Amino acid sequence: MNTTKEKGFTLVEILAALTILGIVFVSFMTFFSQMNLFNTRTESKLETINLAKKELNFWKDNPMPFENNEGISIRKKDDTSSSEFIFYTYTRQNEPKYEYRVKYRVHSDLKPFAETSVALHRVQISIHENGKEISETFGYVEDGAL
Repeated sequence: MNTTKEKGFTLVEILAALTILGIVFVSFMTFFSQMNLFNTRTESKLETINLAKKELNFWKDNPMPFENNEGISIRKKDDTSSSEFIFYTYTRQNEPKYEYRVKYRVHSDLKPFAETSVALHRVQISIHENGKEISETFGYVEDGAL
């Protein structure tokens, strides 16, 4: 009785294991590359949201934002302005790739309080890159800010 001991793996078993490992590896790499793309988009979105909030604070703090401000270029009052809204479009010299569009509501959204004569006007700020809106925010400024 002659028995041979066959220890080890055959070539077919090794190739099958490598194929399965390759499929698992490729699926994980696809998942991680998608997560990287998602993180990049989220980071860009957070950056523009912060820019929009910063711009809103600029409009709240400056009663006449376009006077004596060297950091703003391409200042114009849009032709689409009406008796209800005033539209402004401009860019900043330190961030030339973004275009800021401001929509200022002429009439107050709320009636002024009896104790104070403060009326609040809605200001909507949107940030555009290559003609596409990438972020938007709004807030209120006191009467007489513009």
